[in-house]
Amino acid sequence: MSRYLYLSVLLSISISAFCQTIADSSGYDYDKSQQANLVYNEGLDLSEQGMYSDAVAKMNKAIELKPDFVKAFYNRGCFRLQLNNPDGAIEDFNKVIQMAPNAKAYFGRGLSRFKKEEHQKAIEDFSLAVFEDPRYARGYYYRGCVFFELGKYQEAMDDFNKAIEVKSDYAYAYNDRGSTYLKFNELEKARADYEKASILDPKLGFVFDNLGKADEMLGNLESALDDYTAAIKIDPGYYQSFNNRGKVKYELGDFEGALEDYNNAIRLSPEYVIAFNNRGNARFMLGDFEGAIQDFTEAIKLDPRYGEAYLNRGICKEMRRDDDGACRDWGKAFSFGITEAEGYVNEKCKQ
Repeated sequence: MSRYLYLSVLLSISISAFCQTIADSSGYDYDKSQQANLVYNEGLDLSEQGMYSDAVAKMNKAIELKPDFVKAFYNRGCFRLQLNNPDGAIEDFNKVIQMAPNAKAYFGRGLSRFKKEEHQKAIEDFSLAVFEDPRYARGYYYRGCVFFELGKYQEAMDDFNKAIEVKSDYAYAYNDRGSTYLKFNELEKARADYEKASILDPKLGFVFDNLGKADEMLGNLESALDDYTAAIKIDPGYYQSFNNRGKVKYELGDFEGALEDYNNAIRLSPEYVIAFNNRGNARFMLGDFEGAIQDFTEAIKLDPRYGEAYLNRGICKEMRRDDDGACRDWGKAFSFGITEAEGYVNEKCKQ
């Protein structure tokens, strides 16, 4: 049966890694009150506990007490970004850039603009960040992420290379350079980068998921099975890895094992349309045609233009002797660009 392969690879963008703060010291160079410093440090403590709204309130108070408190503006921008308020974050980073331009402030504004999908402005800010500090690895890395999203893969590759040159243990950069190598169909290099990332940071489940995809594309199915299992062990809620491991089990003829993995993927993500299609295929191979039809129908409900599901449901309907229903589904599949359906229509359906 035809299958929809889930082969997209995940970029490893992380905002939380950026929001790291250092407590102010008594040697701060601006006029200030001791109370402002105390409130500021209280805000940092709250942020360490993930209490970002309360941390923002503390920074508001610190800025009220000391209007030129650069670090308070900077950290409030970080916290606002954590609270999904990129506009507020941009205001704060603008203030920092006006008072004391530096690489981190440009980077913060760039990250905020990236979150708003203002890609060109984000590129400009990340470029300013690495101009201010040519060894600022995050600036190169995130600029590469923007280029990747824009489909400018050579520019992305150049930036990921630079990030790795500056920071040789940058697991995220290795992961995303691997994803860029996939765009150039350089599978062995992609796999090598994913493996390097997995060694540098064994706690990143999505890296093992990407490694599994590379192994799968290289035909190393047993290795891919181990990779997806490792991803699930790290993050048992990672529904994509259950789906991907199910696909490998399906390829290896373990239809019961595939069915169990697809069940878990759907349990974790009830609107995961690809898993419904894949589970339908597993049920078909196990002779459960009615269950397969139900899964393909659910996939079509979730995505009415899902041509693969129409094709597969048509095959099931033919097995149930519903020739008219099968032909309608194959016609739909062909209308949605599934060329394989044309053969079924020409061979089995009355013109």
